[in-house]
Amino acid sequence: MNQLLQTNQRRQFKRLGLFVGLALLAAALWTIARSGTLASQAWQHLSHASPLLFAALLGCVALITLCSTLCMLVLTNRTRPPICVEFREMLALICASTLGNFAPLQPGLIGRIAFHHQVHGIAVAISVLIAIQSTALTGIAALWIGAGLALTHAAHLSWIAAVLSPIALVVFLRTPTAREFAAAFFIRIVETCAWGLRIHITFQLIGQPIDAPAALALACVANAANTIPFIGNGIGVREWSVGFLAPLIAGVPLADALAAELLGRVAEIIFFIPAGLAAWPTLHKRLRVQRRANVSGLSADEFVT
Repeated sequence: MNQLLQTNQRRQFKRLGLFVGLALLAAALWTIARSGTLASQAWQHLSHASPLLFAALLGCVALITLCSTLCMLVLTNRTRPPICVEFREMLALICASTLGNFAPLQPGLIGRIAFHHQVHGIAVAISVLIAIQSTALTGIAALWIGAGLALTHAAHLSWIAAVLSPIALVVFLRTPTAREFAAAFFIRIVETCAWGLRIHITFQLIGQPIDAPAALALACVANAANTIPFIGNGIGVREWSVGFLAPLIAGVPLADALAAELLGRVAEIIFFIPAGLAAWPTLHKRLRVQRRANVSGLSADEFVT
């Protein structure tokens, strides 16, 4: 009974989160439309932008997805007893779950946990722990880069410096567990830098170019917004977080900052609709093979062989 109540409460929170996210998105669109001249200038720059910038933006989304996949692989395959999830399978899971998190009740995370339980026998509690670890590493990476920006007064920290900065932790990597978490943390650092490049491109596309430190600072803000529970992919919250802080960090007006972040959201949707849909046949086939193997009493690899 308690478990049922908790499930219903989670669903209610997710419905509320979806409503809040969509309301924030609507408010962002209204603010942009209300800005008048600023909106028309942003659209003019966007309509005359180089196709290479649009390709680079989609490339950033792909790089961020790759980093998420590698981080989840490291965290999942370090479980005991050892699990060996293949890269292709994890990539398909990340694409499908990200697409699913745009839908009501955000079934993406639940689907990923259920898949790992059925195919790899990973306990639900372990999968939840892995998700928490992944989210925590995202937040820590944002804090790490944010602290670096604060210490250098946002003047000297570049993407290269941000990527190389975790080398300072090498002296602490004396155990396999520490090395595994360090690898996952390093991947999250690279992912945050990819977010910075993504934000740098979106602001350039609307005619409001910003420098590398400002882009990295806003990337930390965007990543922090993505970790908020019950709001899938940080819908609405991320746009307003970047929008409110961009005038302070980068000197960009609120409406333009909202437009830039919404452009990034559109790029995500353009990427994940085909990527997520293409992932479903791979995952469905893997589930079907595993179910047949369970019936026959063999492992999935033995069954395929």
